[in-house]
Amino acid sequence: MIRRARAGAALFTLGGLALLSLFVLGTGRLYLTLALVTVTPAQLARLPTPDPVSPTRAASPTSTATPTSSPTSTPAPPPTRTPAPSPTLTLFPPLPTSATPLGGGTGVIAFVSERDGNPEIYRMALSGSDLTRLTFTEPADSSPVWSPDGLWIVFWSERDGLPDIHLMTADGARRQRLTTDPGYDEFPSWSPDGEWIIFDSNRTGQFQLYQMRRDGSGLQRLTDVLADDAVANWSPNGPMVVFESKRESEQYQIFTTNLDGSNLMRLTHTTARNVRPDWSPDGRRIAFVSERDGRSEIYVMNADGTDQRRLTFNLGAVRSPRWSPDGELILFASNFTGNYDLYLIRADGSAIYRLTDHAADDYAGDWQP
Repeated sequence: MIRRARAGAALFTLGGLALLSLFVLGTGRLYLTLALVTVTPAQLARLPTPDPVSPTRAASPTSTATPTSSPTSTPAPPPTRTPAPSPTLTLFPPLPTSATPLGGGTGVIAFVSERDGNPEIYRMALSGSDLTRLTFTEPADSSPVWSPDGLWIVFWSERDGLPDIHLMTADGARRQRLTTDPGYDEFPSWSPDGEWIIFDSNRTGQFQLYQMRRDGSGLQRLTDVLADDAVANWSPNGPMVVFESKRESEQYQIFTTNLDGSNLMRLTHTTARNVRPDWSPDGRRIAFVSERDGRSEIYVMNADGTDQRRLTFNLGAVRSPRWSPDGELILFASNFTGNYDLYLIRADGSAIYRLTDHAADDYAGDWQP
């Protein structure tokens, strides 16, 4: 439910005549939208014709015949026209209903909310029902990611000081700390088979990529460069990851690489930041956040970096895009209304839906498979 007023305006331009119409619907804040409308010949034929204005002329000579009175005629009233309805602006339509959950999977998401005073992890249905708080710590818990089987959630937590990687069951009942290093261990992600977890850490000074088994054993360092590598996501099609890095520029850019460091490929080449990459379920596309247009926006590109397309326009700051299980939608956070809420956008950018409407920040969402 959008708790705001909606407003719109239309400007019709015809020759030297300009008509402006303004409408306001709903209650709450006022939003004004201006749209230029081209008048077609058919629309022109329906517009009222103004009375002609005659120029001043010399008086006609008067007749010498005796005038006869003419019957007084009452001018016919102008025809009554029903005005065309003003267009309405629907910012976020209701979620479509279907027999299967929207976006595939269970129709449940995990996300971070500060509605109880600090960042905690929650889960809920896309409709907003069945809201459940999963973590209960005073320090921050963040970046939840579902395991491929949907039974576990990996995340980072500051409950023991600096961020470490933790694992919990889908209901939050069982919880295990996986890393104990005094550095920052952040942004975990699963391998496609659910046996490995990849994350970034600055335990050696620069942020680098690491992987470990789901029980915390078998720790391996994946990257070793004198620049930050962070926020990696596993390809669903093989031993390759997409990640953000400063190894070739002052700002983060998007790269892909094999786990052994081979086949490194830079996908973005801008002077602005490109961050938070997420691989589509079929491995063919990558969603990410870019600031190349002066503010953060959601973009999508092919897995080789071609066909980079912008999906969001002027929704404020955006964060953390995550693909739906069927690859049709992207979940993200935006501060369009002043604080961060969760939204969905279709992968072709054709529709945007709002999921949360809370005074506190909601962000870092992920879909349960």
